[in-house]
Amino acid sequence: MTIVLGILALSVIIIFHELGHFIAAKLCKIEVEAFSVGMGPILLHKTIHGTDFRISLVPLGGYCTLKGENAFQNAIDADLSEIPKTKGTFYENPLKRMLIAFSGPFANVVFSVIAYFIIALVGYSYQTTGTKIILANEIYPEIPSAAEQAGLRSGDEITAINGKNIDNFQEMYTIIATNPNKKMDFTVLRDNQVYRFSLTPQLEKSTGAGKIGVLSWTDPIITEIKPGSEAENAGLKVNDIIKLVDNSEIKNTAGFIKAIENKQNVKLTIERNGKLIELNLPINYNKDNGSFLTGLSFPYKTVEVKATSIFSALISGFKQTGENIALTLKTLKLLFSGIDLTNAVSGPVRITVMLGDTAKAGFAEGFATGTVSVLSFLAIISISLFIMNLLPLPILDGGLILFALIEFVCGKGLKPKLIYNFQKIGFVLIALLFIFAFSGDLRYLLFNGR
Repeated sequence: MTIVLGILALSVIIIFHELGHFIAAKLCKIEVEAFSVGMGPILLHKTIHGTDFRISLVPLGGYCTLKGENAFQNAIDADLSEIPKTKGTFYENPLKRMLIAFSGPFANVVFSVIAYFIIALVGYSYQTTGTKIILANEIYPEIPSAAEQAGLRSGDEITAINGKNIDNFQEMYTIIATNPNKKMDFTVLRDNQVYRFSLTPQLEKSTGAGKIGVLSWTDPIITEIKPGSEAENAGLKVNDIIKLVDNSEIKNTAGFIKAIENKQNVKLTIERNGKLIELNLPINYNKDNGSFLTGLSFPYKTVEVKATSIFSALISGFKQTGENIALTLKTLKLLFSGIDLTNAVSGPVRITVMLGDTAKAGFAEGFATGTVSVLSFLAIISISLFIMNLLPLPILDGGLILFALIEFVCGKGLKPKLIYNFQKIGFVLIALLFIFAFSGDLRYLLFNGR
């Protein structure tokens, strides 16, 4: 079911891409012979204004067939010096060809704007914490901490980065993660005094994200207990403060989580109404992923995000799309920075599985949550397709644009056989990339028990 949901969701992006080619072709008065939703054998079809609209058997994307696309292959077979330019066909005019080729990737940008527009209208919330930090190596000694090297301490509150005020840990994490190897200025509140530090987030090669080696600080005060959980059965109550785990002092929830790792039962010393009480807490583990279950919740901060009007939602759609494009371009640069490409680059299988998981988990929480989760994922993928398709590689839209541009500038196109040879090189490059990504997908499936 996960794979099916992922395929259907990805198909939406592909169909939108093909719809971009379709609209541009119609505007350029180039005949569209067929437009299909799905691939393979045709189930239903109807011809409207010269275009055969189809619904095909395999729900995997779709296609748009333009009149005269086969002129390129015919020119190769007939050993012609150039591709025939017949009116109303794809190769009629290089400018029209560039517009049609560009319109597919551009449609992916439009999809992203629409997706973020809907997300802003529906609204969403997420749980995070404040900006008080813990040096990660105090909890996990094996984790390097650029923050410690720069002089930060556990208990510091990061209030601004590069002059931008920070409201919560998620916002801080996003800024740090998207700026690896870039020197940044941190404003810190410590004991009611303001300090400033300069530090450079370290590049985490497995993900390509920037890290400074900090964890979020959350006070170990119980705010919620799941009914029927181990915590409730152990006698814990809301507003209890966890002071000790097996006689080890607990200052924050990160320390609490570390203290109960790999244990079946722990002795808790909690403070309740000014008195210290000792309780035994059994630790249960999730059979699927090995995570421990206690039934406890701590004081997290809920952030609500929702547009106040249709206009503000539209502004959000454009803003989020622009930020997504900039972030994707920045990420592409990191591919040449020595990161672990097998983990950082996802292939079609992994994307499909992750998207299916996102859909299942999101809609399990409710329709609005599912819609926001899926659209967020699809918007990211759609922008990636926009950028990747514009790469000047043969067989991609960017390759078509490049060859059409050469024809427009020079007044004459390249010989069909020369283009064909370039396409073979492009095909090999794309095939190698696919094999590389698929090998990473295979490892992902094996290690994640798929």
